[in-house]
Amino acid sequence: MKKQKSKSLILNQIITEADEKLAAIPDFDATGTPVEFTTDYDMYIDSIANIKFIEGENHIHYPFDKTIATLLVEDELEQRNNEPTKEDIYGSN
Repeated sequence: MKKQKSKSLILNQIITEADEKLAAIPDFDATGTPVEFTTDYDMYIDSIANIKFIEGENHIHYPFDKTIATLLVEDELEQRNNEPTKEDIYGSN
């Protein structure tokens, strides 16, 4: 991932929180079901949509709507699935 060039504290806060929440999404639930096919999937999307920052005196802003939050979660899981496995790197021998 590229280093952030902006000095904006608000942007840094948003990116940091989104990054932490996306990284914390498990690939599978406790039963071994891929998370995108579980009832928890919406909870992870909502956790991104609920990221907020406060401007001034109690002006609350939510930078990600449900659509963007869904796209971010889907992209996170897709990129993980596209990462090479140890077998891809070292072979199956």
